[in-house]
Amino acid sequence: MPTGRIKYYNLDKGFGFIAQDNSEEDVFLHSSAIKYADYEELRVGQRVKYNVVEGDKGLVAKNVEVLLTPTERRWLRQGKTIIPRGYSGFQSQNQDSIDNNTKPISDNVVNENDDNHPKHTPTDWKSRSQKERSDVQTNRTPDEKEQTSRQLSFGDLYILKQINYETPMYFAMYNHEHLPAVVLEMTLSELTLNCNAKESTIKKSDIKYCYKDVDAKNVTALLQFNDEVKNKQLQPILSNDEQYIIDAEAVKNARHEGNAINITLREGEIFQGVVDWISPYEIKLVLNNGAKIVVFLHAICDFSVVKMEEKIENTT
Repeated sequence: MPTGRIKYYNLDKGFGFIAQDNSEEDVFLHSSAIKYADYEELRVGQRVKYNVVEGDKGLVAKNVEVLLTPTERRWLRQGKTIIPRGYSGFQSQNQDSIDNNTKPISDNVVNENDDNHPKHTPTDWKSRSQKERSDVQTNRTPDEKEQTSRQLSFGDLYILKQINYETPMYFAMYNHEHLPAVVLEMTLSELTLNCNAKESTIKKSDIKYCYKDVDAKNVTALLQFNDEVKNKQLQPILSNDEQYIIDAEAVKNARHEGNAINITLREGEIFQGVVDWISPYEIKLVLNNGAKIVVFLHAICDFSVVKMEEKIENTT
């Protein structure tokens, strides 16, 4: 059976479209063709398998079955929601602008050199009717409303993708610890990790940067330090007022002109690479040897643009 991802789905009207893995032609999906089984509500980005028939207006999906990862199946058995708690919407690709730090630079939600990633992310709570969802929102406290009104950043979607694929990763913590782990769950301020078969919850403010296990050797190979910054022994940022402000326009121009950037972290690490995307909370770099890292903005203490000629000179 062919496989793909839900590209669009209107729950109220009961129809949508599937983006196929092996074809650019979308497949029409009607709710009557869905085998819900244990999972009651279809969501954008969800992987599915299906049969295809030729309809009057194009391809039509039949016998649609939701594909769940082992983590998602475990959450269902435990009565948990598949999308981690703390989110109620998705970051639109055409919404807002980088000038007010709400839209990342990249044209894609997550640029991993493949098309197998969710373009949008739905609500976080379990399957409920539209009225029930409205009632839940109405009864929330101001703090809860503020939490759930925040839209997903590129960094959030990047982590959600790693949750979905159970990607082995490393998280660079303060005191120069690199924590090997698989992300199990995510909230606005914390990550739940499986580290050496032990679950632990860490604050995002304690993480400097993260990268996939497959990039570990290349990240380590390029790791350098600014001794002056390192000797200051700067502590994690606890207030947004203390956070280093990156010039978003400079980052945008550097990306469009193909220039790399240098970032120095609060414990002295120096990374140079081309910007893949930037959000209000994270920036993703493709380093000179192809390794990819996601740096949390609260861990940065300095930033500069590297002109192409400077990069060539340094390489020489």
